[in-house]
Amino acid sequence: MHVTLVLTHECNLACSYCYTGEKFRKDMDWETARRSLDLAFTEHKPRVPWATYEETPIDVGFFGGEPLICWDMLVRASEEARARAARDGRKLRLAVTTNGTLVTRERAEKLRELGVEVTLSLDGNRAAHEATRPQKGGRSSFDDVVAGAEHLKAAGLALEIIAVVAPQNVAHLGDSVRFLVELGARNVILNPCFEEAWSDDALALWEKGMADAAEVYADCMRAGRPVAMPTFDNKLLAAAKGGLASCDTCSAGTHEVAVAPSGNLYPCARMVGEDRDPKLVIGHLDAGVDEVRVRAMPRGPSDPACEPCEEKWRCGASCACANLAETGTTNMPGGTQCWYEQASARVADAVGLKLLDERNDTFIAWTYGRVQAAADAVRARMEPSATAEPKGVRRVRKLPIVQRA
Repeated sequence: MHVTLVLTHECNLACSYCYTGEKFRKDMDWETARRSLDLAFTEHKPRVPWATYEETPIDVGFFGGEPLICWDMLVRASEEARARAARDGRKLRLAVTTNGTLVTRERAEKLRELGVEVTLSLDGNRAAHEATRPQKGGRSSFDDVVAGAEHLKAAGLALEIIAVVAPQNVAHLGDSVRFLVELGARNVILNPCFEEAWSDDALALWEKGMADAAEVYADCMRAGRPVAMPTFDNKLLAAAKGGLASCDTCSAGTHEVAVAPSGNLYPCARMVGEDRDPKLVIGHLDAGVDEVRVRAMPRGPSDPACEPCEEKWRCGASCACANLAETGTTNMPGGTQCWYEQASARVADAVGLKLLDERNDTFIAWTYGRVQAAADAVRARMEPSATAEPKGVRRVRKLPIVQRA
């Protein structure tokens, strides 16, 4: 169970697309944070079928608002989680998502000392970022975020970046991905903004931007220094496996829960918002997760129009938050998400086939090596006499990319 502590509803930025609603100063107190850790340690369960209880880390995240506004609470909760894990002999994963503006040299070093993985929100180059992520009051936040990124790198932390792709900044997408790679990002997560209305012209720019970003992805492979880009990796891994695995689908409420400062529980951090929508609440720290509410949450994609789609076998439109953003439901993807799933598959397949034609060893090891490692891990835990293919790597359909590997 990945448990996220939403430390505050306050934020120092005024992002144009923000899904968390009104910003106000309501912070998580220590009692709520302590009980959130209780939840993480007691509701712990493996995310994938072949992982054992002991191998699966306790997974605790920090979110907001901007979580570094509550720096002291983040440090205290992290130290408590580390102490509990050491006492119980358990593995622990700590993570924070931050806008980076409050990262100083000292804080970056402390995050490294605590073993906190950092995901930084930076929407790309200066033009892209300034189009969508100003400070409150309108001042640019770009220089502050880049400074935060440099502090993280100097402290020895891997640079993982989330860049939100929105109509206001999509024209800069290719250049933005190249900028982020040159900044030192080892993982570039292009997070589509399904909350926004996308015109046909904006969608055309988006596909061109993805194609440009795919060239950056390919250049990294050619240089022997791969950079993770889930937009492409997820499609290519699904193609190599022959379909999505069970662990690739939405885990909201089942293996993921977020705790609001009030103690209310939500299926994931993005659903907390202002903590004013009881329809999305799945429990409270006083009573724990309400499994009836979790099971009652509609999951998708469940649109009948999905049935004949050639990309259904590796479609990522099961994300309850993405569906909620576009259609107001947790199980129905909208037209933009449908377009994105097909367009990203086209772009990913094109760059994957190109790298295979080049016999790029880095790409082959990066993509097929991870699939083989997962399959080997499953088989190692099966009875010697078992002949069935492990659950989660069942081949649904072979694409050319699989046949040519």
